[in-house]
Amino acid sequence: MRHTADPASRRRAPPPPGDRAGGGLWQLLPLAAWARQAAPAPATAAPAAAGARSCLLQPGRRAQQQVLAAVGRYGSGGIIDRSSGMSSSSSSSSSSSSSGRDDISGSRSSSDGGGKAGRGRAGGGRWNGGRRGSGRSSGGGGGRARDSADDMTMCRTLEELQAISDQRLAVWSVRQDVSTMSAAFNLCGKLESARAGGPAATAAARAGIMAALAPALLPLVPRIRQPAGCSIPLWALAKAGAASDGRVESQLAPALLQRLVDPVLLDSATPQNLANALYALGKLREDQQQRGSGWDPTSSSPHLNALTGAVASRLRAARGHGFNAQDVSNSLWACAKLGYRDSDLLLPLAEATAALARDMNAQGLVNSLWALEVLGCSGPAFRAVLEALCGAALRQLRTPKGAELFKPQELSNILLALEGLQLGSKQSERLAAAVAAEGVWRGFAGFTPQELSNSAWALAKMGYGADATSQAIEQSPWYAAVAAAAQRPGVMAGAKPQAWANLLYALALVRHQPPPALLDAGAVAAMQRGNAQECANTLWALAVLQLRHAGLEAAVCGRLGELLRQGPESLIAQELCNSLWALAVLAGGGVPASPAAAALALALAYEAVRRREEVQTEELFQLWQAQQELGGEVAEALARSPDLLAAMEAAVATQRATVSTTSSTQEQVAEALQRLLQKGRLPIGSVQTEVVVEGVLGRVDIVADWSDGRRVAIEVDGPDHFLTNRKDNPSAVDGSTALRNRQLRRTLGERGLVCAPYWEWYSLRTPSAQEAYLLRRLQDLLSGAPSGAAAGGEGSAAAPRRKQQRTTRPQPDTAGTTTTATTTASSSQKRRILVVRRTAPKQDLQHDATCDAPSASGAGPAEAVAEVATSGGLRPAAAGADVASAPGRQQRQRQRQQQPSMPEPEAMAAAVGRRRRPAANEPRPQQQQTRPPPQNTRKRAASANAHAAAAAAAAAA
Repeated sequence: MRHTADPASRRRAPPPPGDRAGGGLWQLLPLAAWARQAAPAPATAAPAAAGARSCLLQPGRRAQQQVLAAVGRYGSGGIIDRSSGMSSSSSSSSSSSSSGRDDISGSRSSSDGGGKAGRGRAGGGRWNGGRRGSGRSSGGGGGRARDSADDMTMCRTLEELQAISDQRLAVWSVRQDVSTMSAAFNLCGKLESARAGGPAATAAARAGIMAALAPALLPLVPRIRQPAGCSIPLWALAKAGAASDGRVESQLAPALLQRLVDPVLLDSATPQNLANALYALGKLREDQQQRGSGWDPTSSSPHLNALTGAVASRLRAARGHGFNAQDVSNSLWACAKLGYRDSDLLLPLAEATAALARDMNAQGLVNSLWALEVLGCSGPAFRAVLEALCGAALRQLRTPKGAELFKPQELSNILLALEGLQLGSKQSERLAAAVAAEGVWRGFAGFTPQELSNSAWALAKMGYGADATSQAIEQSPWYAAVAAAAQRPGVMAGAKPQAWANLLYALALVRHQPPPALLDAGAVAAMQRGNAQECANTLWALAVLQLRHAGLEAAVCGRLGELLRQGPESLIAQELCNSLWALAVLAGGGVPASPAAAALALALAYEAVRRREEVQTEELFQLWQAQQELGGEVAEALARSPDLLAAMEAAVATQRATVSTTSSTQEQVAEALQRLLQKGRLPIGSVQTEVVVEGVLGRVDIVADWSDGRRVAIEVDGPDHFLTNRKDNPSAVDGSTALRNRQLRRTLGERGLVCAPYWEWYSLRTPSAQEAYLLRRLQDLLSGAPSGAAAGGEGSAAAPRRKQQRTTRPQPDTAGTTTTATTTASSSQKRRILVVRRTAPKQDLQHDATCDAPSASGAGPAEAVAEVATSGGLRPAAAGADVASAPGRQQRQRQRQQQPSMPEPEAMAAAVGRRRRPAANEPRPQQQQTRPPPQNTRKRAASANAHAAAAAAAAAA
């Protein structure tokens, strides 16, 4: 590191070349011999006396001092290795959240200003076999002699440094030797403790040394003449971390900052000095926030602004600014910790980061991405640097050696940064996929609970594996790997409530139901000390996933009840309503799942009434659903506020009146039902789409009105209604779908609902197969026979489909156009009887049915349109008379009159059932339009039948 000599030495002319080459050396040799003889032996018995002698050197003996410095016995020791201040990985963990109050952004990494380099060397003053020092001082006291007892190059541990410091600190103070003190600060930040206890023991040892060094240096701060004399102690104070009580740096750090921004020192500061000082201020503020006490650097805003202004000025230099990759990474990280968002600094810093991205190591790339996300630098002005950082990180991850350099915390922080930046570029998507793949390849070995849960949270928030596209289906096994890793013994041991809440919340976002055994790994004990948001998110996730665990449910309900009693304001309105909605979903038979849940539901209802003004529209929907589902005391509690009831009813009425878009799959089902109606296969009076049903929040996809007055709801359920890891299981629906089905059955009767899963409908390639499928499902329903899809709806749960959670991705709008298709049969009962008994016609081969192509993403059209979550209502009167016998007679008549040359719909359905179902990751195939057969088709068929009859007769003869 270059150091600036005092003004007198700069004005002094250099010696002539001849003197340097020969004559001057010959003149110094006798003095050197004298110095070796006159120099005192190392002060071992009386170090204080040796120190006193060094302070009593007379100014007139300048030549002797120069000789002594030349032979290496004395000198200012102002050489500071460039390695002091280089970054190495350090794990600082904080609990904070992105989206709303979801405190899931924690685990932020920080650059380490120091590293482990320099073992065996003092940062100031080299004592290596008599090698020559620089003759310059990093602080005041330039030119004073250094005693051999101050040699710290042999220190390997903090305990050894502590011994020298205890022995020599009084001498350094008397000597006013800021240079040696700076060297001690430097080593204190680099060395580690030899005692058992790891980082905790090191932090404690550092704090003890700092507690002695800081008061000694404080009165000498005005004597510092070099910027490194300020930046190194600042950096060392930051390295001491939050183990100190904050009183040490509260006095020394402000004095050092004020001295550093002196115009003379600031002008001579190197980029490394500036970057280290800025890093130290950011780390000190982080520690102050964690402790809740100590010095806040942002309170010294004039001095902080002077420092950042110097950094910005250097970065805008016409020629090389001198900052290396680590300097800019540390500076960005510090700005994020300090909350410094001044564009005058951030823009040139971002430009330098983009230019140096290829030279950054793994930690530098991660810290830079994280800092830019925290500072909100996602606009067009920062697009180039973000793409450069993503590209550099991706290149490293694509090589085995480069990928190994990323620690689990850094992989997790990349995902957190990408989720916050929401770049939406191919580069960022590839980087997220590469990070996810790296975690799976490692088997998540070495991931802490926080890193594991943060990774899952960030990927789920980005939509990784969350929809029905082929790419998302390929990504979904990642969550199975995370759940398996979390289930391994010891992985989640000691996990904080936030880690459990974020992990379950992430699984709920992608509708991946983990095994209940996962919750036995400590979730119950953790959530007993969770905060309001963590408990509310956990309860919501359990409801969405239909993941039943009596111990965890009781723990969460009990903790939420306790928090409500201690301070109701600890729950915001959204958490109140989310929790009440979750209890409604988990209440299987219309009553809360447990006594703890019942007590909590009533308390939440009373609190919602008290805070009616805070409830938003989405929360009104949830309260209405809870009122319909739980009833009883909960409904009475909500009814205590006429204003709240009126607001709930108005919100529901508005939701029902809002036009919605009908999916193409829904239209296909409606058309198939109309064809069955026209052919008289079922005693249906009308078929309507997008129907409002009392007791249900949203609209029902299709309602078929039977001739005897009964109504049957047909719900076309796309992929977003089902749990992603329980493929082809009609009962594995998400929480909101289970709630909707329960409410529809309560309103229309147990046989009033048919659910058509998307994979079953997608396998029907022809109109005849579609008709046969619906005919079988409706006949089974009316006859009372169990049906796989019809039986679904009470088994599992998924996201409150249409209720946007505070930390979930916004759901698509359901606005669109209402489509109603109604075909009414004759009002005559005789006509209805004739329809039931009429002979089944031959299959219509000329029917032209057009099916919409799948969406561009490869998903079927059913899942491309989000639907409104439905809710149940009060139990209505019994539905109409049972007409199950009529379809049975109709089926027997069709069997007797079946034409041998033309298969009936039942036979077609059986054939379709034997076909291979498409894999879940296959896009729905586009169905071709059936062209009318040529005019001579019937003649060919008649001829073929005649030949067949003749052949049969010949065979019989």
